[in-house]
Amino acid sequence: MASGIDRVDGGWDVHSMRGAGVSEVAVGNVMRLHIGSDQIEVHSAAELMTRGQTDTVHAASRTNPGKAIQLLDQVVAEVHAADSGVLKVRFANGWKLTVPPPADGLGWIVAVRGQYFIRSKPGGGVRAPDQSTLARAEQPSLG
Repeated sequence: MASGIDRVDGGWDVHSMRGAGVSEVAVGNVMRLHIGSDQIEVHSAAELMTRGQTDTVHAASRTNPGKAIQLLDQVVAEVHAADSGVLKVRFANGWKLTVPPPADGLGWIVAVRGQYFIRSKPGGGVRAPDQSTLARAEQPSLG
């Protein structure tokens, strides 16, 4: 889709990030990954699997912020937001970032070109653009 987001069986694929590198990693109260014109914000604890080792990464509690920085320049292979609320980002080198939805509060937000947003719901589930919004993104411009 022109929006960069596809509804698939069991969730949403964000194909606009595929093949793009992480150009910026910001760790403050949240972890932000800038990928081309898109962005992923991680508000809750996440698991980062690198080289067969899995570490918890959480910006707000300052848990392993140095591990998050290792994502700089990594190329995204796949971004999938499952209907359960779990966000999975797989990188070309085999690394994986998994963000489960927290019981309460915001877990993550995916922004595509600052126009289309997918986010986790507290306790599970996903809030995503409705199909009519995504369909309008498919329409060719008449101008």
